[in-house]
Amino acid sequence: MNLDLGLDGKVAVITGGGVGIGKETARKLALAGAKVVIAARTASKLEAAAEELRATTGGEIIAVPTDTTSKESVEALVAAAVERFGAVHILVNCAAAPGGLVRNAIELADEDALMLDLNTKLFGYFRTAKACVPHMRKAGWGRIVNVGGLTARCTEALSGMRNTALVHFTKTLSDEVGKDGITVNIIHPGVTRTEHIEEWFAEMAAEEGTTVDAIVKREAGDPAALKRMLEVEEVADPIVFLCSKLGSGITGESIAVDGGLSRAVFL
Repeated sequence: MNLDLGLDGKVAVITGGGVGIGKETARKLALAGAKVVIAARTASKLEAAAEELRATTGGEIIAVPTDTTSKESVEALVAAAVERFGAVHILVNCAAAPGGLVRNAIELADEDALMLDLNTKLFGYFRTAKACVPHMRKAGWGRIVNVGGLTARCTEALSGMRNTALVHFTKTLSDEVGKDGITVNIIHPGVTRTEHIEEWFAEMAAEEGTTVDAIVKREAGDPAALKRMLEVEEVADPIVFLCSKLGSGITGESIAVDGGLSRAVFL
């Protein structure tokens, strides 16, 4: 039996859509019939991702280079989506530096790096939501899914404050726009096999003089109930569910998709 997700013809904007969880979410939404706009800062990589997604899904997918730290850039992104497809129904916020830029002791913490973390993720998500909500209200239907991080739930890194603030933002916004047919939720992924995480683990292994497999076991295998790293589709699937008509009764929720990780490691 094939479930009807109710996504055919819906227009989705995905920030951080050129790699990892964002890219896989774009693929699955396109396969479900949505028209997809992917956004990221690097134009060449973003267009290459769009070409790949169009080839593998047959869907309508466009790439719009965007810097979510810029109000003007975000507004241009949403304007491009509306100009091309006539509406915006779905926003998946996934643009942020994995792990955050400030993961050391406060004496060593860089204030500018922390401000960039907050500006990119917390305020970046705020900017995109602010630009998209009027179009969702006009349509009388909308879905916003913020990809947060497990450091919202622990003291692993100072950069985790951006995720804690996102939980508050998600709940507050969900209460405001629920009457307009818009749901707002936040997903907290565990350690997920993305391009960024694989590069990060390789760097850690080189610095420590060990293997990538040893790093994976330490950071993802041993702490998690599933004893392994998650794959991108395992995070993208719950995001797509929340974007679909099947998730229409869920809003304001903070959901960990972490394989039973017993301690928060990454965001």
